Amino acid sequence: MPDVLLINPAWGGQVSRRGSRYNRRWPPLDLLNLAALLRADGATVDLADARAVPTAPAVLRAMAARADTVFITSSPLDRWQCPNLEVEAFGRMCRELAHPRLVLLGVHGTVQPAEMLGATGAWTLVRGESENAAPLARSADLSEVPGAAWLHKAELALGPEPRPVDLARLPMPAFELAPPELYEYEVLGGDFALLETSRGCPFSCRFCLKAMYGPGVRYKPIDKVLAEVEAVARLGAKNFYFMDLEFTANRARALELCAELTAMNHGLGWCCQTRVDTVDREVLAALKGAGCRLVHYGVESGSLAVLETLGKKIVPDQVRAAVELTRRAGMDSACFFMLGFPGESDADRAATLELARSLPSGLASFHLATPYPGTGLAADCPELPAWSEFDAQHFDRAKLESWRRRAYLGFYLKPGRLAGLLRQGGPQLLKNGGRLLRQFLK
Repeated sequence: MPDVLLINPAWGGQVSRRGSRYNRRWPPLDLLNLAALLRADGATVDLADARAVPTAPAVLRAMAARADTVFITSSPLDRWQCPNLEVEAFGRMCRELAHPRLVLLGVHGTVQPAEMLGATGAWTLVRGESENAAPLARSADLSEVPGAAWLHKAELALGPEPRPVDLARLPMPAFELAPPELYEYEVLGGDFALLETSRGCPFSCRFCLKAMYGPGVRYKPIDKVLAEVEAVARLGAKNFYFMDLEFTANRARALELCAELTAMNHGLGWCCQTRVDTVDREVLAALKGAGCRLVHYGVESGSLAVLETLGKKIVPDQVRAAVELTRRAGMDSACFFMLGFPGESDADRAATLELARSLPSGLASFHLATPYPGTGLAADCPELPAWSEFDAQHFDRAKLESWRRRAYLGFYLKPGRLAGLLRQGGPQLLKNGGRLLRQFLK
């Protein structure tokens, strides 16, 4: 019976700009899926989630020394789209573990396997979804493991291409390894869990990193989703996030799932992420009735020209309409914007700030664009090193930071915004909005 250690390291949390750090405490759902698969195969599994429970390097090394195989992720599922930029720190951490059967998981190894194997000294890595790594707890024949990559005589060797994970065949995630009391989402509160009903996205925005998902969309059966909601509720969860890339892209399925959630009367608050062009009054009413409190919208820019360049296929008026309909349905919205796209002008940035400020949304965030490897943005700037942000060759960083600060101040200090937060979500949402503002202005 192999002993397995899964590690979700806390290694800075840098995802959007140099010097901006935070340690988001969300459960590593893909590792919980992997743990369930390993247990079903007879393994004894432990999870060291250093994001939730601060763990000294010496303690991690001692835990690793007791395990037959160690799986460590550079980016758990909630970071598959926006992975950490500090790959050097991750490499040092892996080398310090010095485990003979260290397996890398996550985005970084998926898009740059040779570089990550060299940086970490790992035995192997698995490209693509973490669940495909389960056979490595027992097998030493890397050539038979889908997605496996390793170095042989300093040359990259690859196993079979990774297969898309069949969500219908996954066992119940090992939620008990990540009790909700350890986790929090700033805008929902503590006792937090992470769930998913689908993987993938039918859209093709040029900035989006989808290396972990593959083409198309795969859905988890609704009865399995409902069982997982019940499971996290039994463990004490009060809030959860459906981590789908586009929760309402399949309108009929979203309505069916919401009807089942409403019938459950589960009593939990939840949020989801979707597009402004895939919601309407009926969909939003269904979300609200099923317990949804917050909808995330990826807006990106207030400039029509920039939106067209990004392949976003939305217009600002759709943003305004969706956010207003969300408000009328009795939910808040969190809108996400980016600054610093190639070709973006001051007028484009001003349009983004103007759109954000005009929205009746309680929450917004503003990040600097990052050309992740494998995206259209990266193809536009082939001279940039991987895992970097657009540098001084493209934009004046100090100027962009000034725009970003103006965006936060203009949004959150708009007259009536704080009062709206208080009306919509009470003191907790007001407090959370203030925390986010302070956090991103540091």
